Parts: sequence; C-alpha cells; structure tokens
Amino acid sequence: MKRSIISLLALSTIGLLTLPALADDATIQRSDQVSTQEGNRNTAIQDSSQSNINRGRNRRGEDTGTVQESYQDTLQQGSDNVSVQESDQRNVRDTRRR
Repeated sequence: MKRSIISLLALSTIGLLTLPALADDATIQRSDQVSTQEGNRNTAIQDSSQSNINRGRNRRGEDTGTVQESYQDTLQQGSDNVSVQESDQRNVRDTRRR
C-alpha cells in the first residue's frame, strides 16, 4: 500500500513538472535626463514622452505589467536661467481573453 501511494505521488509530481509555465508580459520604459549649466542666461528644455499600447490577447492566467519612469534634473548656477521640464506618460490596455 505504501509503495503504491509513493509511486502515485512520484508520477503525479513528474507530470506536474512537465507542464509548460505561463509567462507574464512586462513592459518597462525609463527616461533619464540631466542638465547642468553654469553661467548666465542659459536655457534647458527637457521633454519626455512615453507611450505603451497593449492590444494583445491574453491567455488565461497571464498578466501584463507596465512600468513607466521619468526622471528629470536641472542644476543651474548663475542668473537669468530658464528651465522647462515636461513629462507625458500614457498607458492603454485593451486585452481580450480567449
């Protein structure tokens, strides 16, 4: 009896190990911008635009992850300096299950 239970457990474990794993999808977008200016009457304009549109079909149990990062830094020394920073991030998820 014990041998048959152990055999059954071993076979079921081997069977589970051979099943394909469902992978998750991930989108990572990153934007780094650094501006350092010394002196007078300098201008720094930094613009970052990130867009992610996911219109794929997900299999059952599959997840889609999205990470969007934007880092902007300006260091200005002097007088009459101008700094304009803009960041636009958009994420559209339109997934349909099969």
